[in-house]
Amino acid sequence: MAEPQKFTKTLIDGLQAQAKDTIHWDTEVKGFGVKVTPTSRKVFLVMHRPKGQRGAAKKYTIGTYGEWTLQQAREKAREIVVESNKGNDLGAKERAEKRRLASDRISDLVDQFLEMHASQNRTGDETKRILHRDLTPKFGKRSIHALTKRDVISVVESVTKRGSPIMANRTLAAIRKFLNWCISRAIIEASPAKGIDAQARERSRDRTLSVHETRDAIASARQMAYPFGSIVELLFMTAQRLGEVADMRWSEINLDMAVWTIPAARAKNGKAHDVHLSNCAVALLRSLPRFVLPDNSESDLVFTTTGKTPFSGFSKAKSKLDEKMLQAMRKRAIANGKNPDEVSVAPWRLHDIRRTVTTELSRLGVAIHIADAILNHKSGTISGVKAVYQRNEFTEERRDALNKWCDRIGVIILNDAENGVEDHPIDHAISD
Repeated sequence: MAEPQKFTKTLIDGLQAQAKDTIHWDTEVKGFGVKVTPTSRKVFLVMHRPKGQRGAAKKYTIGTYGEWTLQQAREKAREIVVESNKGNDLGAKERAEKRRLASDRISDLVDQFLEMHASQNRTGDETKRILHRDLTPKFGKRSIHALTKRDVISVVESVTKRGSPIMANRTLAAIRKFLNWCISRAIIEASPAKGIDAQARERSRDRTLSVHETRDAIASARQMAYPFGSIVELLFMTAQRLGEVADMRWSEINLDMAVWTIPAARAKNGKAHDVHLSNCAVALLRSLPRFVLPDNSESDLVFTTTGKTPFSGFSKAKSKLDEKMLQAMRKRAIANGKNPDEVSVAPWRLHDIRRTVTTELSRLGVAIHIADAILNHKSGTISGVKAVYQRNEFTEERRDALNKWCDRIGVIILNDAENGVEDHPIDHAISD
């Protein structure tokens, strides 16, 4: 073994290969050396023994001469020796980090997330489709620790560039859910998606459903049936508020007279309100089951699963409705030669049905004051003394309007070209 020498570039360049590996040592940094292989490959290394540890010295391979300059290698050797004098084995830490990175691949974590978390959610299929389509193909082989905010933005923006800004919002939401799950599992400490803005502004307050969306919503509600599906259907048929429909009582309904009277105590604006039931609404109500209580009496609640309280599981049921609507939209996209993966259900609330129905009534030629009367608006287009009599004054007009809307629903459900139904967005807005 050659005597230690102070390494210089000239010295390193002049080292010759031998039949076996030979190691040359530096005098400037203790333990710093360069190994010359029989193939003339020169590799920088450092031997060290962490403070407080016994046994043989540990070898840390820095890298190949050429990839590392002498100055860079010497600085790395100093760093390792300093850490070793503190009792730290930098090499062991780096090897552990490499193993951790290899075990935290994004594709593997996405699969775990979908199996352990998203599968328990009603929107799990949609989340799976989004992550497998837009995240894992680009970054699946990368470690989650190497995923940057710029990477997430690139995924979201690529969806926007496909002409789907609303779907880009859904994609960002799915990635956020996944990354937040990673935080909850102590896999990462912070989310690269934090602070990224949505690609499109979504205003639910002004939301109305298009003709296709209306058809899909009603058709999907019919698949779900009682009680939630029937509630959605009746919302479309009556344009009343969700709370008023969900809490409907049989004692409030006169099917022979086709009238449902919402008492003042249950009406949002505190005014008793007669809802003139269309032929569609009467047929629906006649088809509903009557809940029988343990004493063999019938519950007065129209929509209930217990007989004692109104139906209340709206959040999960609405998600299920959106899923069914999405399935219908994908089928239509395929039939029209479009990519079903580009389709999404824009966010909407059940309250948007009121706005949608009212605007459709205007398309049918129903006057605004008749629509106000149907909605039981507290401050409508008619005021003063005449407003006192408004509840009964437009009885026939209201009944006629809702029957016209009943016929219109039938046309929308069919939605055949021969019916002349166009998929127009409904762009008028009403107040609550």
